[in-house]
Amino acid sequence: MIFNTWAFGVFLVVTLALYWSVPSRVRPTALTLFGLYFYWYYYPPHVLLIVASIPAVWVVSQRIVPGRAGRRRWLALGVAGCLGVLVYYKYQGFLAGTLRGGLASFGVPVSWAPPRLQPPLGISFFVFEYVHYLIEIGRGTFVPAPLRDLGLFILFFPTLICGPIKRYQLFRPQEYAERRFTAVDLHAGLHRIVIGLAKKTLIADQMAPYSFFVFLHPEQASWARLWLAVYAYATQIYFDFAGYSDIAIGTARLFGYTVPENFDRPYRQANIAAFWRTWHMSLTSWITDYVYIPLGGNRRGPRRAAWNRLVSMTLCGLWHGAAWHFAVWGLYHGVMLNLYRLWAARRPAWRLPLGLGRVAGTLVTFHVVCLGWVLFVCDLPRAAFVVRRLLGIP
Repeated sequence: MIFNTWAFGVFLVVTLALYWSVPSRVRPTALTLFGLYFYWYYYPPHVLLIVASIPAVWVVSQRIVPGRAGRRRWLALGVAGCLGVLVYYKYQGFLAGTLRGGLASFGVPVSWAPPRLQPPLGISFFVFEYVHYLIEIGRGTFVPAPLRDLGLFILFFPTLICGPIKRYQLFRPQEYAERRFTAVDLHAGLHRIVIGLAKKTLIADQMAPYSFFVFLHPEQASWARLWLAVYAYATQIYFDFAGYSDIAIGTARLFGYTVPENFDRPYRQANIAAFWRTWHMSLTSWITDYVYIPLGGNRRGPRRAAWNRLVSMTLCGLWHGAAWHFAVWGLYHGVMLNLYRLWAARRPAWRLPLGLGRVAGTLVTFHVVCLGWVLFVCDLPRAAFVVRRLLGIP
């Protein structure tokens, strides 16, 4: 069920009325059942996967609490199992195609092809929430949840298919909070939903046709038209992602829940590091906490930190899609982050007057991000052609 549809509007009205009309003790169960129906509506067979995965993760969580024998093996098994499901459904074809291409380059033909699978809706989001949940139990951040609480955490439908990626230690207290239906929550939630729908339908969807056609046939576009398409796509992807996040945050508020913010004026940031602190913030913090820091972060010197950024951002790129151009987009941002760190450590003491330095930094950062969007939306050969044209390279 997609947010900007009449089906979701009807679903939201009905579930909201039912939720606030039942006794408070059964509301968590009701909200979990709403999530199951929400997920079933898109593609019923995938409900079996998410229903089976919740008790499986719950069983593993009981065995990884600090002090329990064999907990590290169980933790590794649980995390590997969650990521394995993600790889199977989302990356199987990509990995098989890469392997076939590599073998073909050595003269080894491979005729086998993996089955064409329909990835479960939102699998990247709820798998990352599983991984967070297991790792934090292993660290002793919180104790394993009752099965009902874990089920609601995963099946909370406002964030189920497009985030923001939640943290259990922030979500669980809300499951037990005494809440009442208030005019304040109603107004705040509806206001956020309307803003999100406006971002998605009035801005993002209007930009999409123009940028799509130009990037589909870039050889027919002039230099100026290519730049307009880049700006259109930058506008489209921000208002698309931010719009969905606004709808999710507003919907959660209608049920008395608060979920993390996801965007905070990223195109107004004066450097690429600040951009990533304000763009898709729940994903950025997840990558930082569960990839960058475990790799060593910046604790092992600048060279290792630079390598860790490249790895983390490449994986961030692949999270968005199973194709090499997503990986290269992530790698590109890793390189830009490293270049910024080098510049920040050695920049001259002088500053441009009257805030011109921030203006210049914002313009440069925005265009660095815009060039990256070409890698995000185009396959690699087409992206290379577009970037050369944009930069005036023959």
